[in-house]
Amino acid sequence: MDPNPPEVVDNTVSSDSQQPPPTTTTRRRSRKRKSMVWDHFTTEATSSETTKALCKHCNKSYAFLNGAKASGTSHLKRHIELGICAKCPNTDLTPQVNDESPPPKKRQGSSLDQDRCNREMAKMIIMHDYPLHMVEDSGFAGFLKALRPQYSMASFDTIHGDCVSMFLSRKERLLELVGEIPGGVNLTVDVWSSKQSVGYAFVTGHFVDKDWNLSRCLLNVAVVACPDSDSALNQPVAACLSDWKLEGKVSSLAVSQALVNKTCVESLRGFLSFRNQHVLNGQLLMGRCYARVLSSMAQDALAVEQLQVTIKKVRDSIKFVKTNDDCGDKFDELKRLFPTEVPYKDLLFDNQTRWDTSYNMLVAACEHRQVFSCLETCYPQYKISISPEEWRKVESLCSCLKVFFEAGKALTRPNHVTANELFDEMNKLQLELSHVAMGEEDVDIRNIANSLREKFDLYWRGCFLVLAVAVVMDPRFKMRHIKDTFTNAYGEDAEDWIKSVSDAIHDLFINYSQHNLDDYVDHEYSEIEVPQEPDFQPDIPQDANTGSGQSVDETSPPHVEQTIESCPVAEEEHASITVEQTTVCKVEKQNVEGVCEVVSEEHQRLGDESQAHTLIEEEEHTLFMGDELLEEGATLVTIEDFEIDMSDMTDMKTEMDQYLDDTMVLMSDSVDVLGWWKLNSINYPTLSKIAVDLLSIPFSTVSPDSVFDTEVKQMDSYKSSLPRVTLEALLCTKDWLKNQTL
Repeated sequence: MDPNPPEVVDNTVSSDSQQPPPTTTTRRRSRKRKSMVWDHFTTEATSSETTKALCKHCNKSYAFLNGAKASGTSHLKRHIELGICAKCPNTDLTPQVNDESPPPKKRQGSSLDQDRCNREMAKMIIMHDYPLHMVEDSGFAGFLKALRPQYSMASFDTIHGDCVSMFLSRKERLLELVGEIPGGVNLTVDVWSSKQSVGYAFVTGHFVDKDWNLSRCLLNVAVVACPDSDSALNQPVAACLSDWKLEGKVSSLAVSQALVNKTCVESLRGFLSFRNQHVLNGQLLMGRCYARVLSSMAQDALAVEQLQVTIKKVRDSIKFVKTNDDCGDKFDELKRLFPTEVPYKDLLFDNQTRWDTSYNMLVAACEHRQVFSCLETCYPQYKISISPEEWRKVESLCSCLKVFFEAGKALTRPNHVTANELFDEMNKLQLELSHVAMGEEDVDIRNIANSLREKFDLYWRGCFLVLAVAVVMDPRFKMRHIKDTFTNAYGEDAEDWIKSVSDAIHDLFINYSQHNLDDYVDHEYSEIEVPQEPDFQPDIPQDANTGSGQSVDETSPPHVEQTIESCPVAEEEHASITVEQTTVCKVEKQNVEGVCEVVSEEHQRLGDESQAHTLIEEEEHTLFMGDELLEEGATLVTIEDFEIDMSDMTDMKTEMDQYLDDTMVLMSDSVDVLGWWKLNSINYPTLSKIAVDLLSIPFSTVSPDSVFDTEVKQMDSYKSSLPRVTLEALLCTKDWLKNQTL
């Protein structure tokens, strides 16, 4: 082996070529190899044109020079660094940088975008609930300075402005999105407490977006000065309706009664009915949150007096095993003596602010009951004795809690649960509670199961109708699923329950049909300018049938109390002018086919009566139906003392009849119900609006991560100190970013 590798290289090169210039030869001979790989390799000439590199540790050879072509040293470096050489430990061949060496050159094109950095910092603060004042912390400022010296630390005012700006820009885009939805908006109101004794109302909107996907987003966060007052929620809901232009578009409202009273809910019902169309006799205002109901019943089960001692023993046993290392080792040793097909659940401490942790704690303890029994004899320091009878009680309690746990898990799914799916979940809960109540041998558990079933029945009776109507809107089930479910559940009384659902769905269809007609009439009228003298005082004619001559009062139907929106003077001075003087009689034929015929026949009958004919002549009004236009200079007239009664259309087959008679969609879990209604919205224009409103109704007012909470959420002291606008901006924007609303 040649001990002088540079000379070997030079000789090899010289053998391949003509005599090089002296200056070149001298330069090459004086060149020193700098790579650290040569600490582990040497070279050896295998022929006149070839030189190999040999590992000093394992003598493995690698190509190095072949004629004038060099192989480099990368493959030699990998031999050492990757541990290919079995006789050489892994070695880092990266050259050590001298602290005194100059800094690396600055890359071109890496200019700092200060505004973008500020926006990203604002986004980080919002998403992770960091305090706005963190930008003033010296430690955070020092970290950013070390990370990017060119970055100029933003001030509190700058970051605050970026947060509010982000909120306003996203709110504007969300407002456009809400304006394009095919149906109404369902609201939920959850109230948080605080140490300052004020409440915070979180108003969330649930709706089907323009792409017919179920969506939810936080709309408003309002401060409630007196959460226990009778009108505590009126102002937050009114602000939401105003900010998001939802007047007349609210389909339902669910309220958490954790902090507010029943009188507040009833006050809210009247407040909404004044501003919105209210259907199903007010049943679309739910006064209780489903998640709160589940939590309340689970806490009742865990609070049974006869079980408190046993539950405490289980909790103390787990604490002893988890906090004592020697006992924990002995416990693991004993556990191996009782192998199971399914791995044991981990023993966990329960967090008594979340009832699901208490349930999981008891379930895990029951799986380890044999281990705990052996631990009493094998580890003298463990002196907690749990009898077989007590273990049976714990198992019975777990079977009861499992019913609520599975029901709560349905509310935490990544995909939002539609109302038709929730019907099956609640029906399943009701049946399983009945089974526990009837089949449980333990008297204490049987009594609590009966009590919980009665409690849930009260909640079920208040919301089953909305859920059942939503099931009818599922093209896979329609009325068949309702009939089967109620027949199995109520036996001889099933007919009454089924009839109530059938009546509700038909009433709802009539309500929406009339509402669509009113909307069309209002839309057509708003496009026509109605000339009217400011001092005009209309004479109220007597009713053609009753002879009464009174103006519209509080007893008149709500859809008759309309004023001329295009005439502000008339709106102020004649607020009681009825549809008899103002409403347009132009009806779209293709949308309300058949209704026009009813209107025409009724008006023709009125025209034959002398008094009605005289009125028309005196006012010089001309009525044109269908697509005809008003004569130039003529004012609008209306149908006197007339309401369209959908029950008169007995000879017509309505959308509802057609839908119920059509063949049901094949049963499949993959069927997208909202997608089906999107495709069939042309065939069922009115029913599709009912579907998007009902299927998107939420029955839980809390977020998925709070379904199992046992306490009302409390606003922390820092957020409570923020101005209302800033607080709303931070919380709403966080929700929109988290749910990827925009």
